[in-house]
Amino acid sequence: MEDIEKIEISSLAIKKTLKKFSQEDAVCQYIWNGFDAGATEINLDYALARTAIDTLTTFSIQDNGSGINYHELTKKFKPFYESEKAKKGKYQDFTLRGKDGYGRLTFFKFCNFAQWETTFESEAGLLAYKISINSHSMDSFTKTRPVPTSGSSGTKIEFSGFSDHFHPGFIEKKLVPYILNEFAWYLEINKDKGYKLLINGIAVDYSAIIEDVQEFPVSIRKTIETPDLITFKCYFIQWKSKLNDEFSRFYFLNDKFVLKNQMTTKLNKKGDRFYHSMIIRNNFFNNFIAPEEAEASQDTGKLRLFYERDDYVVFRELIELLDKYLKDKRRPFLKKYSEILIHQFEREKVFPKFGNNPWDQLKKEEFVALVKELYEVEPALFVKLNMEQKKTFLHLLNLVIDADERENLFKILDDVVRLDARDREELKELLSTTRLSNVIKATKLVHDRILTLSQLKKLVLDHELQANERDHLQRVIEQHYWIFGEQYNMVCAAEVKFEEALRRYSYILKGDKGKQKIDHPDKLKEMDIFLVRQDYQTNQVNNVVVELKSPTSVKRLTQKEFNQVQTYMNTILSVDQFNAGNYFWEFYLIGQDYDDFIRNQLENAQHHGEFGLAFKIKNYKIYVKKWSEVFNEVDLRLQWINQKLLVEKEKLGAGNDKLELDELLEELENSAAIQPGQIRVE
Repeated sequence: MEDIEKIEISSLAIKKTLKKFSQEDAVCQYIWNGFDAGATEINLDYALARTAIDTLTTFSIQDNGSGINYHELTKKFKPFYESEKAKKGKYQDFTLRGKDGYGRLTFFKFCNFAQWETTFESEAGLLAYKISINSHSMDSFTKTRPVPTSGSSGTKIEFSGFSDHFHPGFIEKKLVPYILNEFAWYLEINKDKGYKLLINGIAVDYSAIIEDVQEFPVSIRKTIETPDLITFKCYFIQWKSKLNDEFSRFYFLNDKFVLKNQMTTKLNKKGDRFYHSMIIRNNFFNNFIAPEEAEASQDTGKLRLFYERDDYVVFRELIELLDKYLKDKRRPFLKKYSEILIHQFEREKVFPKFGNNPWDQLKKEEFVALVKELYEVEPALFVKLNMEQKKTFLHLLNLVIDADERENLFKILDDVVRLDARDREELKELLSTTRLSNVIKATKLVHDRILTLSQLKKLVLDHELQANERDHLQRVIEQHYWIFGEQYNMVCAAEVKFEEALRRYSYILKGDKGKQKIDHPDKLKEMDIFLVRQDYQTNQVNNVVVELKSPTSVKRLTQKEFNQVQTYMNTILSVDQFNAGNYFWEFYLIGQDYDDFIRNQLENAQHHGEFGLAFKIKNYKIYVKKWSEVFNEVDLRLQWINQKLLVEKEKLGAGNDKLELDELLEELENSAAIQPGQIRVE
């Protein structure tokens, strides 16, 4: 005989309330209900009809829990959003999940009908009966009268009338992995009590979602006065992915493997993927005050955990040691993931742009190292940012580093993410270490540049070496064009005609590989050195063309050499692609000395107030300089860093007087100050 009971909410309201549940969530609710009822073993069984398209024929969940007491059925099934288990057990079982009284009704997400067959212990012995609910009338349920039975307590729920989306493929590809992510931590903390979750008779194996495990002891002196040690058995688990609804936690068990308390670790919501659980076991945890008996501390307002102050001191030290352990375990994980983060930023093109010259590459190397190490200290800085926010943050970070405002950066980051004491020290050390690392690398580069400058002076000024323009001087300047400024790219050097130079120029600035045509009588001329630099902050393109004259072949610069440079300028003026409002051109004629014609040009341009300027029109300038003046300017550029790094310039340049021409060229070509060669467009 069946009786019908009404649930205290309408069927439509029940479905509306539970619409957030997925099919996977819905199934897991019934498994949790079994564990909440004291089950140590739960079996999820399903069967298929092997046809052209496999279909689901049966699906059930059975547990060996306490069953559903018939005399308490009205309390358990009629109220909605209220659970009798939660009322009785929320202070006794920290893993209790059936707290809201709706888990029994979620079946409508994947089927139309559910039937409970439950056995419970009564004063008259074991009794069994059935409960049935139809998804079309979820505001009521039917029940049979209990009858005596044998065996043991427990509940089996059989589901039928499956939805189209609840099929064998879904169970195997989505539901089973979801179940592993839902229950792995729970099975882990209860494995010593023999808890099992089986699917078609086979215990679930969640080892595939574990990244790392480690077992270790932690010993703490109980009081300062006594030598007694409390040794905690600790078990660390790192998960490969985020668990469904469980935070990274400490679980405190006594020696009978009973969970006495739990708390989240400090590494939740940190913006990384370091998902973990820590199980700690010792009878010390029997000293926890039960939550229903705990009173708020007068000092902190928080619930007291222990009655004895000594217990609290031990517990606090334990947590500090475990926090340190977790941070140490997390560091190599973050280091590995920081590499992935950098590749992601490069793919997304959110990094500041750096040139190809050694200085810019050094700055990029320092910047990348800083981003990686900042992530290792505080990943939260880089999470939940959209593309524009990433770009803005990284560019601001680069500007702060460029401006040498590391102390202010430290204060800003500390305010933004509220670093704890250890993180604060790590960040402070990181910023100083990164700076030191950069100085060490810069020192090597400056050393090589000073040495190169000394060798270049000898090549140009020592006439006994008989260094010529094409074979020696041109060859060296092509590799060391940093003497004309930083952040330049070489477009081309000697033996490249204007049309090919324009093609390479267009490729550098616009990525255009197409052939270019120039209609000018001097289009077959060749420039010695052609450099370009793009300033992304001012959107300005700076171009440099250099005409080199070796003192061996040209003692004095004359109108002939000056006209040669003007020919380059006029050819460029005639080509639209070389000209734009934000394009600026500087032409340099460099030699040992110059005659009265050149001197007059320099005097006529003096009113512009630029040393070496001989001609200016619109965005075009022509400079004439002696080699000695060029060397002095480079000396001055290097002087400030030379003094800071305590470089002994004379010592570095010592020994150059003994080098022959071939040896000098070999030294220059092996220098770390060498820059990338000219662009070649296939």
